[in-house]
Amino acid sequence: MPFAIYVPFYPGHEPNLIFSREGDITDYDAYLALADDAASAAVFDIEVPSDGPVIDAGCGGGRWLLRLHQRGRRMIGVDLFEPVLQQIHRQAPAVPLVRAVIATLPFRSASLAAVVSLGVVEHNEAGPDDALREFARVLRPGGRLLVSVPYDNLVRRFVVNHLYRRYNTPWAGRGYYFVEYRFQRHEILAALERSGFRPLSWHPHDLKPPRSVGLVADLNMLGIRFEQRDGALHLHVPPNRGWKLNGWRGWAARLLPRVSPWLTAAEILVVAEKAGGPA
Repeated sequence: MPFAIYVPFYPGHEPNLIFSREGDITDYDAYLALADDAASAAVFDIEVPSDGPVIDAGCGGGRWLLRLHQRGRRMIGVDLFEPVLQQIHRQAPAVPLVRAVIATLPFRSASLAAVVSLGVVEHNEAGPDDALREFARVLRPGGRLLVSVPYDNLVRRFVVNHLYRRYNTPWAGRGYYFVEYRFQRHEILAALERSGFRPLSWHPHDLKPPRSVGLVADLNMLGIRFEQRDGALHLHVPPNRGWKLNGWRGWAARLLPRVSPWLTAAEILVVAEKAGGPA
């Protein structure tokens, strides 16, 4: 089973402070530049086709959407959160944008050359299968899917997960609510296969050292808490620190990826092909 992450937020309300921090980006150039600093950047250049429409399903602030658009791909951004779509439109008005739920996409069956979906399908507590099957529906036979999900790396399995089990998981449904699953490689590959895909390759998806989305995200998620201010409860979400750590944490962010990039990788990026394409 993928490892479930629970964090505190107001019951019955979308935890917008967690999911929607890309809706108000102050330095958009720096935000876009992080794509070039990703260890997996070359995978997108090689694997995303240029001979048909491509959607970024759950495009967020549009980092990868605009990077691929600038490289000649016929990109369409899809997101449910209106502020991020408005922000992208201000930056790149020529890029088509659609407000939609990824599990019910407004595209014809077998109409797309590729789907890119990064850090999205893990947020459904029922699992990723509904979204993955919808991606298979809209892709043409042999179409490409580039999907990333949080990776249950060794640091998480041997250290971080135990902290979640001790401090967060016992409160599931009582102030702490589901946010995402973290997957081992075999778990996401199995989900893709049962949804109509043939996995082709997989890659660690994180920033190049000394930045580390994986380590910073773990520290931040463990640091999310309620604070009493002005007579009311407020959800405190730590800053992302520019994805850079200092002190011994900074040394870990530099040294562990040298042993293996998989040790601290924030996500696993899988390239898959829709079944039924040419051999």
